[in-house]
Amino acid sequence: MPNTDALLQIAYAAAENGDFSHARRCYEQGAALGDALCLHALGYMHDVGEGLPENKAEAMRLYRKAWRRGSHASALNIAILYREQGKMRIMFRWYGRVAAAGDGSAQLEMAKCYLAGSGVRKNQQAALRCLNIAIGSLYISEDEREEAQGMLKGLSPQLVR
Repeated sequence: MPNTDALLQIAYAAAENGDFSHARRCYEQGAALGDALCLHALGYMHDVGEGLPENKAEAMRLYRKAWRRGSHASALNIAILYREQGKMRIMFRWYGRVAAAGDGSAQLEMAKCYLAGSGVRKNQQAALRCLNIAIGSLYISEDEREEAQGMLKGLSPQLVR
């Protein structure tokens, strides 16, 4: 696969400067070459209407293509699109897919689902397992790790009773 790093850097800089048209063209070039990051970024532009009209169906198509090329972020966004559609069971399955690939952010989202009974039956023990995995993951932001730690502290006293 061709190296698309330069296209990505140009696109990121263009987007940061508000030139979404130029960013989109760079992402489209990278996407045509099969680059997962470009596919994801282009999907995001369609998802939120950044520099072009919002198109959730096109965003979903691009996210799925990026997921097949290894983009965990795309799988998380697919789950979010399903949540927006009210399709909670499918949303939970998508979080499960990316969690199985080692993503701590997805483990945190699964814990929230287990606690709320969103797309899955309520299960505090399963939520506890997900939170512990999330906290130990390399693939989670510091904010998310802190959120998971806070949730874990809140759950622990309940589970001891």
